[in-house]
Amino acid sequence: MRIAICDDSTFDRDLINDLLIRFFSEQPLRPELVQYANGTNLIRDIQDGTQFDIIFLDIYMNDLLGIDAARKIRSLHYNGQIVFLTSSPDFAVDGYDVAAAGYLLKPLSQDKLSRVMARILLNSDSGIYQVRQRSNVIQIPYHDILFVESRNSKCILHRNGGVTYTIYKHLSEIEEELSDLRFLRCHQSYLVNMDYIDQADKQFHLNSGDTVLIRQRDLRAIRQSYLDYLKLKQFP
Repeated sequence: MRIAICDDSTFDRDLINDLLIRFFSEQPLRPELVQYANGTNLIRDIQDGTQFDIIFLDIYMNDLLGIDAARKIRSLHYNGQIVFLTSSPDFAVDGYDVAAAGYLLKPLSQDKLSRVMARILLNSDSGIYQVRQRSNVIQIPYHDILFVESRNSKCILHRNGGVTYTIYKHLSEIEEELSDLRFLRCHQSYLVNMDYIDQADKQFHLNSGDTVLIRQRDLRAIRQSYLDYLKLKQFP
């Protein structure tokens, strides 16, 4: 993953850089971060073929307004995510024209950035989980994983479509490897992908027809974690 940070303030560029490093320290991805002091140089690099997955773009820059830079970038067929950095929400309506993924109001904070990044990653489906099966390594996209259950000394990964894989690891180890917000440890023996949950009562009912147990003593807190996740996905 490559991320551009475009802001004419050195302080703000370095701050965003540091906040992103902290955010990704808890993610399986390790991005390449590229800084730009103006929109002109960013546009020139994109014209020359430089690719970015996410662009953080300051609204108020000396050489070119961020919203104008975004329009130019979109005209170059850039389909990645654009996040505006601004001290005022005045351009919020204009952001719809360039399909902005979000706004970060200054002063910047870890919480603000993490929430925006979490929403972007949730919709990017960029995660891949590797499962070794004999001499082969199977790469499973995060969005294909329904749930993982622990059985004695091994785990069973259930993939969308009915395929299962046996993994000789503890569930806590797999939980750590799947460090993505969509996965919830809802029971001692279950880790569930919340994107597949259709109904939450005393158990989670998945749209695949499967049922996943919820730890009853923590029922309220676990269901609340699921509701919080839905809110995070719904409101950018």
